[in-house]
Amino acid sequence: MYCYTMTQWILFFFWYCFLGWIWECSFVSLTRAYHDQKLEFVNRGFLQGPLIPIYGFAAIAILLATIPVKDHTIAVYIIGAVTATLFELITGAVMEKLFQVKYWDYGNLPLNYNGYICLFVSLFWGFFSILLVQVIHVPAERVILQVPASLCEHIVLLLLAIFVCDLVTS
Repeated sequence: MYCYTMTQWILFFFWYCFLGWIWECSFVSLTRAYHDQKLEFVNRGFLQGPLIPIYGFAAIAILLATIPVKDHTIAVYIIGAVTATLFELITGAVMEKLFQVKYWDYGNLPLNYNGYICLFVSLFWGFFSILLVQVIHVPAERVILQVPASLCEHIVLLLLAIFVCDLVTS
């Protein structure tokens, strides 16, 4: 198992925030186009830039929990599903408490708990964990590990500065 530096973890975080933004915006835009028969881009992030931090945090949590067993698909599935479900439960409850907004609600699905989590989505998280750990992360890791440490630090500082500015202005 490779041990990443803090700057590499931060680069992974930003990469998965960006991929999450692409996924969320595409999914919502296409879903609305299907229902409204009109294709329009929907920016689902609360930031102005193309990042959704919850995806970065979730990906990092799943990676931290599953990298030790990354070559064991069933273990990745189980650990990833449990990690993502706990992350979703805690994040959903905390965000609703802080912002008085429920950002997602599985209340209409069977076997849910307070609308924050449900069995069907938890099963999906297991498959997504396999996809993340054994497919998506492999080329991301290859690229980020090739970035020289000093350049990595400069990129991280730049991304953090842009991110903080976006947070403040959003």
